[in-house]
Amino acid sequence: MFKDFSLVLFLDTTKLNKKFIEYRYNHQIIFLIVLVFLEYSCKQANSNSFGTESSKTDSVITWIDKSKSQGLKQRKELLERAYHLNKNQKIDSIQNKYLVKIAYQAFRIKDSIFFLKVGKEALDYSNKLNDNYRIGLVHSYYGMYFSENEVINDAYFHFQQALKYFQSINHEYNEGRMLYNMSIIQKNIKDYTGSEILSFQAIEKFKKIDKNLNIYFCYNLLGVVYNELKEYDEAIVYHKKALEILMMVENKRTFRASSLNNLGVVFQNKKNYKKAIENFKEGLNNENLKNQNINNYARLIDNLAYNEFLNGDSTNTENDLNKALKIRDSLNYVSGIISSNLHLAEYFIFKKDTLKAIGLIKKASQLSSMIDNNRDKLVALQLLSTLDAKKAKSYLNAYVALSDSLLIEERKQRNKFTRIRFETNEYIEKTEKLSLQKQRLILGGSLAMVVLSLLYILRIQRVKNKKLMLEKEQQKANEEILRLMLKQQSKLEEGKLNERQRISADLHDGVLSRIFGTRMGMGFLSIKADEVTIHKQNEFINELQDIEREIRNISHELKNEQFSSDLNFITIIDEMISKQSKTGNFEYKLAYDKTIIWFDINDQIKINCYRIIQEALQNINKYAEASLVHVSFVIENNLIKLTISDNGKGFDARKKRKGIGLKNIQTRTKNINGEFKLNSNQKEGTSINIFIPY
Repeated sequence: MFKDFSLVLFLDTTKLNKKFIEYRYNHQIIFLIVLVFLEYSCKQANSNSFGTESSKTDSVITWIDKSKSQGLKQRKELLERAYHLNKNQKIDSIQNKYLVKIAYQAFRIKDSIFFLKVGKEALDYSNKLNDNYRIGLVHSYYGMYFSENEVINDAYFHFQQALKYFQSINHEYNEGRMLYNMSIIQKNIKDYTGSEILSFQAIEKFKKIDKNLNIYFCYNLLGVVYNELKEYDEAIVYHKKALEILMMVENKRTFRASSLNNLGVVFQNKKNYKKAIENFKEGLNNENLKNQNINNYARLIDNLAYNEFLNGDSTNTENDLNKALKIRDSLNYVSGIISSNLHLAEYFIFKKDTLKAIGLIKKASQLSSMIDNNRDKLVALQLLSTLDAKKAKSYLNAYVALSDSLLIEERKQRNKFTRIRFETNEYIEKTEKLSLQKQRLILGGSLAMVVLSLLYILRIQRVKNKKLMLEKEQQKANEEILRLMLKQQSKLEEGKLNERQRISADLHDGVLSRIFGTRMGMGFLSIKADEVTIHKQNEFINELQDIEREIRNISHELKNEQFSSDLNFITIIDEMISKQSKTGNFEYKLAYDKTIIWFDINDQIKINCYRIIQEALQNINKYAEASLVHVSFVIENNLIKLTISDNGKGFDARKKRKGIGLKNIQTRTKNINGEFKLNSNQKEGTSINIFIPY
């Protein structure tokens, strides 16, 4: 199932930029990057004379103002003219003021070289003058620049630097802007807790100064964050709060349609398709939407058609999905094209047009690779692994490899931002320490040591908590992959059974009936010949009867063979034990009761059995020094008995404290209502018995 919703990111505060970025959930989702609101105080030139300091200032303002309404080439020329004229200013504060303005306009026209040059000069000047407001502004411009160029580490660093300087002068509006921008980045790297905290901090700032539009953005972001966390009821609450706040905004633009789309996506995730459809229809109930924001218009059409399809109404699905795709194609909106192709693929899967579905999924996969849209790439690989039987294994392997690499990369990104936050906090503490030392050296030094010690302890605790969270996420991902592998194995077996039944029917209804007809015809054929010919005719008829019986037997055997996926789970277990045996250099024996029908057993039981065996084998590799391991599944007293035993050195179970591995096994056993028993003695090996109701 694919989700397609929008999130507004405001980076500056004067005008809207036309750049959109689409981000997806399971599959998708951040789209608009909006540049809104920076404060300007510009004056029109009153004279063309350059003879006085006032006329120079007016001329600089004139060139800057004129640059805003010209073509790209003319804008750059006017800005460069303003830049060179501004160098003649005698008052440093005025020169710096307009240098910052020129830097912002250079960023707006996307002239990277000119922007970086002017930005550096503006930052140096602002530092020289201790102008914290403009230091913060230049850092915010750098943050915007690196955001647009997707250098998120540098973007986050500069937003945080800007926040620090705005906090020093209590500029709450810009503090809120920076907190919001940082929370967007935190959300993008899946640090949802960090994003949630920063969003609430931003809301506090904006509430103090009645910035309702900015409060709306924050509530909308919180709705998206809770949706990502699968806390759908909370997501609905905050999307509705966003819509309530939006009612108080004078210029709503197309934000209401965006919020209704986001709210519809949450209901889609809850599988409440009727509610989702209501919200998408309400979002489309805006006659100006197509002209004002055609991208959002296409998104709503696509989501509406998809949810009507999910709700069982496929009457207009193909037409509406193709309509959305056509709009997105005309805009060259790659992320939207991917979403449309995946939705159409699901529709054609439903229509049993597998070839068309595979073609659309492959196209989506290729486009995802082009723009590094890994989330949709995973969705495409998962679908291909279920549809393309010949290449199912390679697609599944690609899915697992990509999923693992993404988990590693996300972990690295989160660690980077943790370091950035810590280093910035450390810098602030050092600055405060130096300021305090000028007044009270002894007291200041002592306080700084206490603060640094607390920070160190908090950092250690934060790292431990983050590590536990990452391990939990990795475990969930691994369990989902195992679940997919089990389902894939079942699909393959089901396909084999269907093919056998088809062959059986062909033999029985086609070939067998023809042979029977031939035999009967020969039997009734009147042949006037000698006894030898008649004798041979009878032999041929008897031969046909034998062939007929043999084909009938084969047909019945094919048709009556029971479909069983029992070996699917056992095969996966065997492969895992085999890998562990190579690591631990031990031999193993795997035994199982063939009366256990694994196909009918709950996936949770199978996944926990897999994890229990894996945990036990890791303990054997670490501590047991075993040369032989036995693993078995048997039925005992209407329970599945899982036994894992080794001939290692063992331990005194009564004295030795149970480690994390054994606790994990006990926890997993409890999760499936099982009973755990451990037997171990020194030099006699260890045996674990798990009794599982099923």
